[in-house]
Amino acid sequence: MSDIFTLLISKLVGVGFFNLLIFLLALALIYALLKQRKVFGDNPIINGIVAFSIAFFIFAYPIITGISLVTPITTFFSQAFVLLLLFFIGFLIASFFYPDFTSTLSQFFKSRNALFAMIALSLALFVTSRLVGIIYSTALGQQGKPTAPPENILLIAGLIIAVVVLLIAGSIRRGEG
Repeated sequence: MSDIFTLLISKLVGVGFFNLLIFLLALALIYALLKQRKVFGDNPIINGIVAFSIAFFIFAYPIITGISLVTPITTFFSQAFVLLLLFFIGFLIASFFYPDFTSTLSQFFKSRNALFAMIALSLALFVTSRLVGIIYSTALGQQGKPTAPPENILLIAGLIIAVVVLLIAGSIRRGEG
C-alpha cells in the first residue's frame, strides 16, 4: 500500500496543479528579470502584463504541443536542489579545515573558471533533466520529422547562442579585455 503523500501527489498531478506551479514560477522569474533589467522601464504594470503573457504561453505550451513540461522541470529542480545541498555540505565540511573559508570561497567565485564550471553544471542539469529533448522535439516535430519551419529551428538556435554570448560577455570584466 502506498503512503498518503503518493496518493496526494498523484491526485495533484491529475488535477494539473503542477502545471499551475510552472505558470507561477515562470511568472515570478520573468517579472523579476524584467524588473531588474528594466527592459520596459520602471512601470510595474507593463512588466506584470508582459510577464503574465509570457507565463501564460508557457502554461499553454503542453496543450498546444502535446509535450508535458512537468516531469522535466520537476527533475531539473530536484537535481539542482540535491547539488546545492551537496555544495552546502561540502562548504560546511571545508569550513572546518580552512580558518578564513569565506574569503577563499569569494576569491574562487570571482575567477572565470568558476563561471565556466557553473555553466557546464547548468548545461549538465539541462541535459539530464530532458529539457533539451523538449527543445529538440519542438524544433523537429512530434515524430522526429522536420515538420517545423526552419525559422523555428533558427530561432531556437539563435536564443541558445544569445544566452551563451550574454553569459560569456557578463563574465568579462571591463577594461581587462
